[in-house]
Amino acid sequence: MGDLATVADVEKILIRSITDADEIASVEFALATSSNAIRDYIEQYIEQVDDEAITLNGPTNSTTILLPEIPVISVASVTEDDEILVVDDDYKIDGDGVLHRVGARCWSQGIQNIEIVYSHGYATIPDTIVGVCARAASRLFQAGLRSQENEAVPGVASKSLGDFSVSYTTEGAEGALGVSAAYILLMSEKLALDKYRAK
Repeated sequence: MGDLATVADVEKILIRSITDADEIASVEFALATSSNAIRDYIEQYIEQVDDEAITLNGPTNSTTILLPEIPVISVASVTEDDEILVVDDDYKIDGDGVLHRVGARCWSQGIQNIEIVYSHGYATIPDTIVGVCARAASRLFQAGLRSQENEAVPGVASKSLGDFSVSYTTEGAEGALGVSAAYILLMSEKLALDKYRAK
């Protein structure tokens, strides 16, 4: 499971090169954190996976089964109660990743009795997801830089040099408690990601 954006994508957001080894390591950690936050939010693997075999419970009185990962590229096989089903005759797949049982019958109810082999995900990660990942990672990286500059003291709002002074933001305000309080995903980014969630 790889990152959904690259160090180069973060460089484009920040409009600066990142060549220091410690900074590269920080960006890579931020990218991994942001990628996982995106996957957790949309509940999808995202990258293309070929011929994944899954086993599902047969639903109660339903002609549909929602496949857990979208988009669905292809369905190689469907087995119900150890019987191999035939596409179009026994089932059909729609564009939303829903398997429809045809022939005016429901799926067989049961525990782990539906076996499906299918391919899903994106061969090329959509630009929207790349952009959200790069922006989120940039924020985490910048929060780390601020923490480093302030020697890991949280809540520093400003510093003065003559007769040195430091002012602090109000404790308890989100974003004022140091790098650990940096937002991973903003509401606007979650709204942009909503189209990639299973319906």
